[in-house]
Amino acid sequence: MGNGTKRLPEGVSDIHANDLEIKESLIQKLQLLYRSYGYRQVQTPIFEYYDLFLEINGTIDREKMVKLVDRDGKILVLRPDATIPIARMVATFDKKEDSYFKVSYFTNVFRMNDDKQSITNRERTQAGIELFGNKSSEADVEVITLAIQSLKRLGIVDFKIDLGQANYFKELMIRSAVSVEQEGEIRKRIEQKNVSELKQILDTTNIEAAYKEVILSMPLLYGNPTEVIQQAESLALNNKMKEELRHLEEVYNKLVEAGFEEYLSIDLGMINDLNYYTGIIFQGYIKNYGKPIVIGGRYDQLTKQFGSELPATGFGFYLDDVLDVIKKNTNQATFVNQTEAFVLFSENDRKAALRLADRLRESQLIVETDVIPIEDADVFIKELKRRGIETIITIQNQQFICVNKNDEQVVYNTSEDLLKGLLL
Repeated sequence: MGNGTKRLPEGVSDIHANDLEIKESLIQKLQLLYRSYGYRQVQTPIFEYYDLFLEINGTIDREKMVKLVDRDGKILVLRPDATIPIARMVATFDKKEDSYFKVSYFTNVFRMNDDKQSITNRERTQAGIELFGNKSSEADVEVITLAIQSLKRLGIVDFKIDLGQANYFKELMIRSAVSVEQEGEIRKRIEQKNVSELKQILDTTNIEAAYKEVILSMPLLYGNPTEVIQQAESLALNNKMKEELRHLEEVYNKLVEAGFEEYLSIDLGMINDLNYYTGIIFQGYIKNYGKPIVIGGRYDQLTKQFGSELPATGFGFYLDDVLDVIKKNTNQATFVNQTEAFVLFSENDRKAALRLADRLRESQLIVETDVIPIEDADVFIKELKRRGIETIITIQNQQFICVNKNDEQVVYNTSEDLLKGLLL
């Protein structure tokens, strides 16, 4: 076997036991949270047709997709996004009795990194929710509330949720009559808050002065919610833009009433790459973590492209990023689901030892066993103590000898006595 085949492919990584146990505990917490709000977990295939993402407006950059060829010659991709396949599933569900769906998901997505010099993190675990069939502001409030509650449930306390409005920008672009290429460059500079380059781009266009003024202001429309909304309203060029701002303000006020003001800010210069968003959008940031950890918003036109028009809103975030944050927090990175008891036995005591181990496992303890010569027991016990095993049990002459983490030794005549002593 060549050296190259002994290494992992670039862009993926192993997850060792401790990290995986932390990750699974995060998933369990979120599953309980989402279920308590009525969201039911779904799963879509790991493979999708490449054409699915080409035909959907505003989807993932095709260069970021991980592609392969099926045996019939059709191009497939490893799932690059969770929302689009779920929208397809909901829109084409042949047993739906109504148009109201609340779903959650925990799945892996596969994308190439933005930086062509780095292809790390091709595979990442994404968690989130999607709410279909409700176009009211209450749906937006619930989804953003759950984004906040998700981070809190995972032990994250110092974070902000930036609220934006996709249609405010889209309406401005429509009225400005810019080309697709120009809009892409404008979008990029606004997202980067690069006013100088944005001005240079606008100077090369025939956009009217009034529209240029608003576009140049967009990178600066962030911060205090009340002040930003007031400034944005003064810049709005038509009733549609003002209407979108009023909806944003309504959602913000309801979130404040729910007690979430400390987590909220407004950023109208936030323009997500996935431009299928059609209304309120939001991103969550953790202090001292340089990228958004939660991304979501409203996308009312997506299911229409699958033949079933359903308003929708939702969010997703990468559990790997949350795990990274938790590991850097020494107070939360000590989660180790380690062995709690170890049973050592000789061949003559195998049956009794294995029965005892099973009884302990039935009581929700994590138990390991091993067969050793009794004369070697002291050596094994020293090694098990080094591993941090709390309870070590040996069986000798039909007696059960229990040594705890404080080196205290207790002898039991029967397994029943030992169980009572350990579990009470």
